[in-house]
Amino acid sequence: MMTTIAVSDKTRKDIQIMKIEEGYNSVDDLIKELIIEHKKSKFQKASKTFRRKMKEKKLKLEDLIN
Repeated sequence: MMTTIAVSDKTRKDIQIMKIEEGYNSVDDLIKELIIEHKKSKFQKASKTFRRKMKEKKLKLEDLIN
């Protein structure tokens, strides 16, 4: 099922340029990849925060397992 989303002309042009430059077959494929990259970024930030907080508390991974 396809749907339409409203974006500015500039955003539409930027998306089309990205699609062509990155070699995606469709805007849908490009947006799917952008969503995946966004989720990875959020996960990496959470992981970095988690590691920092463990270090602040002087904990190691083994401390959580045992």
